Amino acid sequence: MYYLWKTKRIDKPSDYWNMNIGDKLVLKSFVIKEQEERYKDINDLKDKEVAIFPVSII
Repeated sequence: MYYLWKTKRIDKPSDYWNMNIGDKLVLKSFVIKEQEERYKDINDLKDKEVAIFPVSII
């Protein structure tokens, strides 16, 4: 709910609480999808981490 208010999608918290349960579920799924897309690049970099082993060339 705070995220919706911060991004100006709702005017006041009571707008969220007065929604019916179906609207809340749909809105929540869209917010989750938006956050996944926003942090996709960061998560991709974390998944692609490669271990680096020290090597001595003689």
